[in-house]
Amino acid sequence: MSCKKVFPKTSLKKVDVLAAEGAINVGCYNVGGKLIPALNSVSKICDTEAEAHAAWYAANIKKYVLYAGKYAYTFDETVSESTRSGMNAVQPTFIETVYSGSNAAFLVGDSAYCVITAVKNTNRPFRFGMHGSVLKNGRFFSLDNADPLKIHWSGEKGMEDRVSGISGAGWAIVQYGYGEILNLIVYKDKLVAVREFGLTFLSAYGTPENYKLSYLEQQLPKIYKNTAAVVCGRLVFYTEDGLYFYDGNKAEKCSLALAEEMQDPTALSCKDEKYFLCGKSKTLGRRAVLVYDAKLNSTYLIDFPADAIAAGERLLTYSGLAECELKTGGEFSFTSGEIDFSSTGAKVLKEVILKGAKNAKIEVSNGVISRIVGGVRGKFRPNLRGECFKITVCGSEKISGVLAVAEVMDGV
Repeated sequence: MSCKKVFPKTSLKKVDVLAAEGAINVGCYNVGGKLIPALNSVSKICDTEAEAHAAWYAANIKKYVLYAGKYAYTFDETVSESTRSGMNAVQPTFIETVYSGSNAAFLVGDSAYCVITAVKNTNRPFRFGMHGSVLKNGRFFSLDNADPLKIHWSGEKGMEDRVSGISGAGWAIVQYGYGEILNLIVYKDKLVAVREFGLTFLSAYGTPENYKLSYLEQQLPKIYKNTAAVVCGRLVFYTEDGLYFYDGNKAEKCSLALAEEMQDPTALSCKDEKYFLCGKSKTLGRRAVLVYDAKLNSTYLIDFPADAIAAGERLLTYSGLAECELKTGGEFSFTSGEIDFSSTGAKVLKEVILKGAKNAKIEVSNGVISRIVGGVRGKFRPNLRGECFKITVCGSEKISGVLAVAEVMDGV
């Protein structure tokens, strides 16, 4: 009598690593089945005199503006020399406008505003107890410092025109139920009051007697202050539930990867259909920048602890006392979500196949054991046993695809 060993039948299964849920991509786009290098290289420019509170770029006069240590600093694209103007601003407001017939920008503080032109900066008094100003149809709309539901508007003669009247300055109170007003945003033909739990609209045409308030009849997750911006025809903002879009009819949550990645967002800038949000990354466990690219409909992280960001011809970021520039380049990384090859039980990860990679690094893990190899040009054969795996790919050039092949048991 002889005993015959019986081995379970196996088969090879192949999965697209880039399509696995729960992935995180740093410094690269994961779009169209490819990893494409994005902003990820940091170059330090100089040290600042104080930590940055906020930063902006005025496209109409091609100047950067930094508010740090009770001073406003302005400088051009060369970032070589700056002009400093003293002012107090607990909630500084930045507006691009026209002043005395020329392009200008206003930085509005607690009791003064700085008029920034191509040639000089001038401080003017502003003691009206307002903040968060925006410009629409020749009037400045602002939020009241004392009443979180009150919107002010100026007369037609400029920021300091606060003479009340039917055709002059005035105010409106929004209804309760959606929380305090966080920011004012001009979106298409309306002024949007971004509130804690919703959106309120002010139709401001002609004279104030024709102004009208309306409301988005949709309760939203709690919205973070200073996260709203218009990007590629939609109002984008960040909530406790993640990134949201408003298209003029309804607000919907972003379905892209990393849409829920940020905690405690603190600063925002936009440029060329890209939305840059500073905050804490849940996955990385440290401060980073979330990028939403509306043109590519994709998101990625920049692993840099930015306190403020200004997106102009150059992307300037501030961390502590360091002023830096972010550029495309450097090593990016992609880490998949857990991959189980749609099969329970143990299996063997036989191969990781990279398409188009010239010199990549791959790490595979089964949750207990990790294997790392560098200089991969095509295939890596880890022969790693486990129930599910995470795969990390690092590189600096485009990778056209990442596939994983496992030997999976079919049965006994």
